Amino acid sequence: MQVRATNIKKDYIRKGKGTNIFTAVSDCNLVLNSAELTVIKGRSGGGKTTLLNMLAGILVPTAGKVYYDDIDIYGMDDEQLSKYRGENIGYVPQGKSAIASLSVLENILLPEILYGDRNETKARELMETFDILHLENAMPEELSGGELRRMAIARALMRNPKFLFADEPTGDLDDENTKIVFEALQRASKEGTGVIIITHEGEADNYADKLYRMDAGVLSEG
Repeated sequence: MQVRATNIKKDYIRKGKGTNIFTAVSDCNLVLNSAELTVIKGRSGGGKTTLLNMLAGILVPTAGKVYYDDIDIYGMDDEQLSKYRGENIGYVPQGKSAIASLSVLENILLPEILYGDRNETKARELMETFDILHLENAMPEELSGGELRRMAIARALMRNPKFLFADEPTGDLDDENTKIVFEALQRASKEGTGVIIITHEGEADNYADKLYRMDAGVLSEG
């Protein structure tokens, strides 16, 4: 599968003494492929998360198109797009995303449960990969920030998504666990998932098949 962003941009209207337009992402063209790990780096506020959310089917562009193969995802209605995302897209947000009333195992199983499945074997394999198997019955409030982050990544991989988008997936982690996460995401890409990572980590360069930089809403290679 291939994701193609064609001239996508995102504008926001700021109100103050008169109305002006802030462009978070300028006209952007980008091709993402299955089985590739793409890293997008840049300073905070440069538009990286906005771009990621448009690519992941979360934020409607002001202009331009996002295609998954030949499907214009923003040509779908909300229900169709939600179903399509659930079947094809994994997403790791920057902030905390755990359901407080569910255990670690239940949080990771959530994408499966929503579709009437419950593959606990796969969930435990992922927990072992991210060294949180011993926490399967723990509640989110008992976890550290790094453990919560690893749980979110495991959940995003639960249904073997065609593409996985991760916003600062190692932001809360020490060097050892940063390596664990990048190696796991690289392994997912080698197994066929297109992985797109937003990060400040220089270490990410060692895992990237493609490397981009984003500054002031403008995407460039390298």
